[in-house]
Amino acid sequence: MKTVFLDRDGVINRKAPEGEYIATWAEMEFCPGIFPAVLRLQQAGFKIIVVTNQRGVAIQKVRPDDLADIHARMKESFASHGVELAGIYFCPHDTNENCSCRKPRPGLLLQAANDHALDLSSSWMVGDAASDISAGRGAGCKTVRILLAQSVEEQDARADITARDLPEAAQQILETIRSR
Repeated sequence: MKTVFLDRDGVINRKAPEGEYIATWAEMEFCPGIFPAVLRLQQAGFKIIVVTNQRGVAIQKVRPDDLADIHARMKESFASHGVELAGIYFCPHDTNENCSCRKPRPGLLLQAANDHALDLSSSWMVGDAASDISAGRGAGCKTVRILLAQSVEEQDARADITARDLPEAAQQILETIRSR
């Protein structure tokens, strides 16, 4: 099964300021246009899975129960727009813990592939950080880099596609698969 893996902060929702974390549902602010964009991907036959580093848990800025609540409500929000999130995989570790699940390592994607019998070679990783692109490449996926602050013309030499936001990324993924 082909899949679109989505990073969370900066792709699905607005990122917290540097050094801060989305710690409760009240702080979640979905990015514009994401629900129709993800619905189009799902309608094109993609399974949708979120993969996210959540260091805030490790450094006790985000309570595990609050993270579970955020993710449950996020799934409900997508469902209310006709989108089934097949899974939300997260790494709760700090940067120095040397785990296999923290992006840029591909562990979250590989675990999801194992759990859902995914075809990683026909899947995409969409993220706003170099670590997302590295994880996607490491898992054998095609990649899309959301360049929020820079102009898309700057590109990301490692990503297959660059886009300004998730709706543009979805459009480019769909155009790419149609042209094959």
